[in-house]
Formats: sequence, C-alpha cells, structure tokens
Amino acid sequence: MILYVIKLKNKNNYLKYLDVTIKYMLLFLLTSQYICAQNIKSSSKTDKIEINGILDEESWQNAEALKDFYQFEPENGSPSKMDTEVKVVYDKEMIYFGFICYDPDPSKITSKITKRDGNIIQDDAIGIMLDTFNDKNNGYIFLINPLGTQQEGKIADNGRTEDYTWDETWYSAAKIFQKGWSVEIGIPFKSLKFNTNDTSWGVNFGRRIARLNESSFTSKKLTNIMRVSQFGKLNSLKLDNLNRKTYLVIPYFQTEFIDGDKPKRNAGLDLRFNPVSNFGIDFTLNPDFATIEADVEKVNLSRFEMSYAEKRPFFLEGSENYSTRVKQFYSRRIGEIPWGMKINGKVGKWKINGLTTQSDPSTAGANVKAGDKALYSVFRINREFKRGSTLGLIGVNRNYDSINSGSVGLVATLFASDVLGMTSQIIHSHGTANKSVWTGFVRPAYDSKFSHFHIRLSHFGKGIKENMNKTGFIRHDDRNEFDTNISRTFWINSKFLEAIETDVNYNQYWSLAHQLRSYEGQYSVEFQFLKKWEYEISYINDYKAEYLPYFEKDFYNNVLTNEITYDSKNIIKFYAEYAFGKNFDRNIEQISGGVELKIIEGWNAEYSIEKFWLDPAEPEDNNLIHIFRSSYYVNKDLYFKAFYQTKNSYFGEWYNPEFEMLRKSVQFVFVWRFLPPFGSIQIAYQEGTSKHTDIEGKARTLFTKLSWVF
Repeated sequence: MILYVIKLKNKNNYLKYLDVTIKYMLLFLLTSQYICAQNIKSSSKTDKIEINGILDEESWQNAEALKDFYQFEPENGSPSKMDTEVKVVYDKEMIYFGFICYDPDPSKITSKITKRDGNIIQDDAIGIMLDTFNDKNNGYIFLINPLGTQQEGKIADNGRTEDYTWDETWYSAAKIFQKGWSVEIGIPFKSLKFNTNDTSWGVNFGRRIARLNESSFTSKKLTNIMRVSQFGKLNSLKLDNLNRKTYLVIPYFQTEFIDGDKPKRNAGLDLRFNPVSNFGIDFTLNPDFATIEADVEKVNLSRFEMSYAEKRPFFLEGSENYSTRVKQFYSRRIGEIPWGMKINGKVGKWKINGLTTQSDPSTAGANVKAGDKALYSVFRINREFKRGSTLGLIGVNRNYDSINSGSVGLVATLFASDVLGMTSQIIHSHGTANKSVWTGFVRPAYDSKFSHFHIRLSHFGKGIKENMNKTGFIRHDDRNEFDTNISRTFWINSKFLEAIETDVNYNQYWSLAHQLRSYEGQYSVEFQFLKKWEYEISYINDYKAEYLPYFEKDFYNNVLTNEITYDSKNIIKFYAEYAFGKNFDRNIEQISGGVELKIIEGWNAEYSIEKFWLDPAEPEDNNLIHIFRSSYYVNKDLYFKAFYQTKNSYFGEWYNPEFEMLRKSVQFVFVWRFLPPFGSIQIAYQEGTSKHTDIEGKARTLFTKLSWVF
C-alpha cells in the first residue's frame, strides 16, 4: 500500500488513494479486539496515613487490592512476570494510593533518575492515570520510581496529547525491601479538577520493570497506554463533603546581582482560585522566568524557522489544550509579561480554557519598536462525545498598534473505534495578509497496539504564515501537502533479539499553482538486543524545488544515520551517532554522543557532544556543541543542579579545528522546597542571558529568590 502512495504526483489523485486507504482501515477495524478493563473499589480512610513508603496502617490492611496486571509489552496480553498489588483509600482532603511491587531480586531494581520530572520510565516505576471527570477523554498521570522521584502530567484528546510540563502539589515515598519495593502516594483533592457529584473516576494503574523491558497495566487490552476511553473504574467515591482550600497565594521576592550593574529587586505574585472543584482561575503579576534553564542549542539544517519548547510555568498549565498539529498558539511568540490570567475548567461535556496577557513583542524577537505593548489572547472550547471524540473551537489573537493578527479554527478528534480515528483542523486567519486566507488538514489513522498508519491531506493558503506567526507557528505556506506513515513494532522476544521497530514516512507538497515544491522519504529500522543494546539505522531522501527566499535552485538532499545505544538499566547509559550525506549541495557529516551516569544514590550527571562539519563551509557553519548537566538530590525537595553549554564554530577539518566561541550558558541552582512544590528558597548563578527570553548575552548574574504559599 505504501508503494501506491509514494506514486502520488498531484492533488487530483487524493480521492483515489483516500478510497484505497479507507478500505484498508475498514479491514483493520473488523479485526480489532474487545477491550477489557478492571475496576477497583475505594474505601474511606479511618486512621492517619504517614506517607513513608510502608503500607502498615490499618486502612491499607482493610482496603480492597487489585492484583491483576497484564503486559502491554513485550508479551502483549500475558500476565506480568512479577506480582503487583494496588489499593486506594481517601479522606476529606486527599486520595491515597498504595503499591506493593514484588521482585524476586531487589538488588536488580533500576533506580537512577533523581531529577523531578525526569524520564521516570527509564527506571522501575509505577504509574497512576486518573480520568477525574469520567469523560473518557482527559486525565492526569502520576509516576514515581523506587527513589521517590516524581513526574506528573496531563492527558488530553483521549491520549493523543500528553503534557509533562504541568506541576502540582502531591506527596509520595518509596521503599525497597526484601521482597521488592513499595510506594505510598497522597494526592490532595485541591490539586485536581473533578465533579463532586461523580462517584466513579476512570483509572489505569501501570508498572515498569526496566531490566525486563516490561510495561504492564490493569487495563488488559489497551491499544494505546494513554487511551483514556479504555481505562477501568475507581468506584465508591463520595466527594460532596471535602475540605478543599479554594485559593492559593504564592508571592515571591527576588534579588538580582548583575556583574557591573547595580543590584535589582523584584517581587511578584501568583494567585490560584478554584471556587468549585471543576473550575479554576490563575492570575500572575510580574512572574519570574529568569532562572529557567536555557534552551538547548540546535543546528538548523532546514532553512526554515525552528521551534523551541516552552519552559515558563505560567504558560505550561493547560498548554495541552492548545497543542494541535497546525500550531495556532505558540507561546514562545510572547516575551516578558507584566501580568497574565488563565481559566481552566469543565462544565458537563464542555471543556473551557482561556489565557490573556500583555507583552512587549520585541522581547520575543519580533521586529517592532521596543517598549510598545501588545495584548495576547487565546481560548479553546471543547465539546466531548462518545469514545473520547471531541470537537473544539480555538481562537488566538494579538492586538498590537490597533492591528489584530491571529486565527480562529475548528479542531476535531474523532474515534470510530478503539483503533480507527481521525484528526482534523480548519482555520481562518486574520491579519495584514489576505483576510480570506485559510489552512487546514484531515488525517484518518489506524492505531493498534504496535502498528500505526495514517494519511494526511493539508492546505496552507498564501499569506497564512504572515497572519498566524504573530501568535502561532507556520514554517511556510502557499502549499497543498500529502503525508503518509506506516510503522510497526515486531516483538521477537528471543534471547538474542527482543524487538524490531520499523518506520516509513513519505511527504510531498505543491504550490497552490500546482508546481511540485518538495518530496521527502524517511525510513528507519531499530533493533533492540538483549534488553541493553539498541541499534538504529535511518535514511532521509529529500528534494526541494527552487523557491525564493529559501531555495535559490533545486536541491537533492540525503542523510544516512547510524546510532548505537547501551543502557545498563541502573548505572550508565551512553549513545553514539554518526551521520553523513548531502545538504544543499554540500557534504555534511555529524558525530554526536553522550553518557548518563549514576554517580552515587541521588547524584546523576549527563554529558553530550554534537559536531557538524560541512564542505564547503562558511563562517559559523561548522559547529561544536557541548552540554553538561548534573543534579544532586538530598531528597526530592532539597537539591542542587548544574547546567553548562557551549556552542563553537571552527574552520578546517573536523579533527584540526580553530575554535571560536559563539555562545555559552552556565547555571548553578540550589533549591529547598520547604512548602512543595511552590514555596521555596532558590539561589542561582548564571552566565549568559539574564532573561529566559533573551537570545544572546554574556552577563554574569546571581539570583536569590524566596517564594511562599498562603
């Protein structure tokens, strides 16, 4: 089938191949399996639970235990190779989860991640996924490893969107003992949004056993581990008489010492108001973004603008609701803000999100007069339907100098079954370009446990980039686009080879005048050996037609990449990569590698290096990037972090360079969260930019910051 699609040459063939694709999808649908999910009964707590990782209180002894965990991988549907028990109790302030994870050899338990919100699933870990509105669409996820390291996030669009940038207050402890390890978790009701009239929540519990590469869950036949509509039920909840604090006030005071300048003093305030359990309002005044880690350096080989992840706390909560394929809202377009306000909540089957703030566009790199203010606004209203399907309206606007720029669009996530679905958007933009310009796409897809197939048809009107990029992110416009992907994981489960992952993606687009502008094929195969070694080979073949100002002539690009990874699952992980090929009529080579090391309990370090060289080369074309991170956690609320990054250019052969420093970032941070996660003392030293929104800088700055919670 993929060979059929690759032959597509112009948009007149869309309907022909769409018909073939739908026939294949219907065949997949007829062979899909019934989904089995388990339920668990919660019980009201009768005594005080001390969250220390030991389930020795009477409430735990009396609670119902859920014991059946089934593998998602590697042996899908089979019982987990190790026993796990989970129990749930609650009181008027908090809901508690207790896990006992049995292990015949506790000395082999993997536990090296100490950084909060680090990639916990590299370790042994347990996970809790909660659908607190029981809407089969949205949810929370909480993860913890045997060191007690926490990671939390949100799920939206029935698992199609995951966001791990959300932070909230919750409590946990883990302990390794002679039969495995155990966990206690307490999540305050004030940290969640839910309907007090519901007596049931959707729930799925998971366990990761790193050395077996096993992920198991209480929902037996998941097609996707985040598919909210396939969760089980947490029953017997009585939530109409809770002790909930409806507000949270978080003031901060900061002193900033910049080398060669007078000390500066700043103060700000965050206010979180939740008048009811299903709705919240957040307000921030003069938020502090200074001590956020710098962006990781990238080398742009595409000639189009690159996007960067958002790290500022104000823009993170609720960001999963604005995450769409055609990015209408890109918060990095907004620079330093003096204030901001957000609303997030749910009323019946309607989900409501909104954000408004003010900023000087020049602080985010916009070519405008410094000092002028613009008003930014974004909202999304979602209506939910069966099977986790949604239909939403998103609007984004920037008002600057009496000119409005932005977009309004409809976005849909539709599920015909557990394996067959479709996402789509249609967007009308407004701004200084043609006011009738629009964009959109339709993307039917098949997603089973280990297979994926989609086609995507997109349209980007001429001028859509000019209109939308004041608030969104469009790389280029004036095109009709076709994209298809087929991927499959084959689980071998032999002593030598564990799995093979294959992926083929083909993309082609034309100008609106029907001239071919680009085609690109991406092909990759990954081999997982002996649960520790992995090898991946990938190839990209790319054509770009003449298109000013990006491409002055036709170009044929290709890159072959080889990557090998070793992960001991406990002490060390390293990778090495070598790539070579053609990039816009120049030879390109890349060598990169890195290592992650557990030095002692609680102390981790990682280092990576990336080196590019092109022939022939212009100044600053050839780059060498070093990144070093280290963190030492005395406990999850008292820690030290270090970050060091350099970007150099050089001339000559890669082994005989003449270096020139382009940028350097240094950061040392001490944090004591005495009222976690928001009440804290921070001391930070930085070299480089003194503001997160600055692109370049050489300042040396010392920050001291005190945050409190009322």
